[in-house]
Amino acid sequence: MKKLSSFILLAIAGMLFGACSEYSDYDDWADPQHNDEENAITLPGFTASAVDAINLADVTADSVAVFSVSTAALPEGYELTDGRIKLMPEGVENATASELSTTVTGVASKADLQSLIETVYGKAPEARTFSGHVYMDATKNGTAALIDAGEVKVVVTPVAPDISQHYYIVGGTKGWNKADALTQPFSHSETNVYDDPVFTITIPAAADGDTWFAIGDDQALDAMEANDDTSRLLGTTKGNGKNELGKEESMDFRSNLEDDGSFCVPASTGAKYIRVQINMLNYTYIITPLNFPQTIYEIGNETGWSEADDKLHPLVGSGDGKYQGFYYLDGEFKFKQNAKDWAVSWGASGTDGVLADNGGNLSTSAGFYQIDVDLATLTYTLTKVNTISVIGNVDGWADDQDLTYNVADGAWEATGVKVNGEFKLRMNHAWEVSWGGPFDNLTSVNGGNMTLPEGTYTFKFYLSCEGHNRLVYTKE
Repeated sequence: MKKLSSFILLAIAGMLFGACSEYSDYDDWADPQHNDEENAITLPGFTASAVDAINLADVTADSVAVFSVSTAALPEGYELTDGRIKLMPEGVENATASELSTTVTGVASKADLQSLIETVYGKAPEARTFSGHVYMDATKNGTAALIDAGEVKVVVTPVAPDISQHYYIVGGTKGWNKADALTQPFSHSETNVYDDPVFTITIPAAADGDTWFAIGDDQALDAMEANDDTSRLLGTTKGNGKNELGKEESMDFRSNLEDDGSFCVPASTGAKYIRVQINMLNYTYIITPLNFPQTIYEIGNETGWSEADDKLHPLVGSGDGKYQGFYYLDGEFKFKQNAKDWAVSWGASGTDGVLADNGGNLSTSAGFYQIDVDLATLTYTLTKVNTISVIGNVDGWADDQDLTYNVADGAWEATGVKVNGEFKLRMNHAWEVSWGGPFDNLTSVNGGNMTLPEGTYTFKFYLSCEGHNRLVYTKE
């Protein structure tokens, strides 16, 4: 590149001095202040350049280059002191720009970049694109100026946390082997594990003595079966059997622990069941002794009394013996504790609304019901669901658009549903029971309004129980 003429250098220097006279007494250039971006100047040929797509999982250092810049176009005597890049996430509605500090060579903190991606997009290890605007601070003889170095694209994939798709209880009331562990899988929502890293299971407590167990994924079970290798099992960092109950604590692989770190629920708790919740983003657990299972099941004529996984109707509990689900019933039915056996069941007692242990078949007319069971009082209630409807902004939250239940498809459905922004689903044209929140995990517990662009849609609402409700929509 040819050197700039003296006339051009003097003109540029004049701009630098004129734009930044307020900095003439500022000499802490290790941490310079930033000029107002409106006062930023541009220099001929001085522009930032984009770097190749970044995968933070491949970055071993604490920092990474997010753009590059050459000092060749700087006027003689001027030095860059630091930089910053304003990053605007692409594909995110109502997004705002975030700023990252950089070195004079465009290097930013890896941790800061990871945190920014997680805040904006979540934790899924997918390539994310930002529109970046680069600003650089320059000095000469104690005078500073802000240089606009132009725009670049920054494409970066965050580091994925070590989260498997499946986890299991090893031990408990069953054997410490792969086959038994596979019968004790943790449950998880349909959400990506990087966005929802929480897994939950409820297991029976030992009838006599303490309940000991560990936690493992498929890889851990394979190693245990093939080589009797238990190093990948997860245990408490507090030490073998020293975990507390009802409190969030840390866990780690056995290979990183001083002992096995096995979890223990003492018999003295009187627990009949144990709920274990793990957060695989931060490797924590909460163990809660229970006297009620987390889930019970409805089974009956409507599914041919089938115990197949896709036929059983789970009712989700709240930890106090109360359970709820929403299902189509057709004549006789019962409730039972376990999906695959009749060891514990509840049925007719001879009194309407009252259950008996291992009682006879219950019965009702064909229809869709809200089913509530209270095992603390051995009672149940069936509330007829006459309709599920859509209500929202399209008409000022005034009128319902009804869905119809399709028995064969197991969904409440309708075509020609008009939507214009926010809306919710509700039962029997009333607000006592309504659903909102994420489309793949609608909840009747303080669920927020759903949102879709203005248009006409086909809706299929698969309603069953908390953690499993989902709305499938297609724009017509």
